[in-house]
Amino acid sequence: MKISFLPLVAAFALLTGRLEAATVPQAFEGASRPLPVLAVPGEPGLGGGLPSGRDWILKAADNICGLRDPNQLTYPALIDFDSCLAATPEMKRIRDQGIDPKGAEGIQLRAAALTRLTDACEALRAAKGHCSVWKEIRHKDGRAIPDISSQVIALF
Repeated sequence: MKISFLPLVAAFALLTGRLEAATVPQAFEGASRPLPVLAVPGEPGLGGGLPSGRDWILKAADNICGLRDPNQLTYPALIDFDSCLAATPEMKRIRDQGIDPKGAEGIQLRAAALTRLTDACEALRAAKGHCSVWKEIRHKDGRAIPDISSQVIALF
């Protein structure tokens, strides 16, 4: 019985070529080999590689949903928190009916509005491939961070 390894070698060569095409051409600082490119289909890529956590300018309290550790952030999103919160049906009810925001009903409605806002942000975060959603976040290199406020409001 004669075994031919030619199909196996051809498949290996094809797989190796695809793997090399899917890696970053330059190794990151301290890395022994190139890392794979992380990109979300249909969304802008990360540019020149993954930013380190110390390059994000943020406050932990500004996180709405998703990853909180700056070292893990790859593709965050941003919202105008005040306008999104004001657009919830609960906050509109407080405003339209003159409910005291510091009273029992106002506190309950605000809590429900925050839950609705967080749920909408989480749904969009997962659907659009963002790692997290923030009230305020910047990057040292000045890159544009997607603002998904209008999409969040559309979910109300």
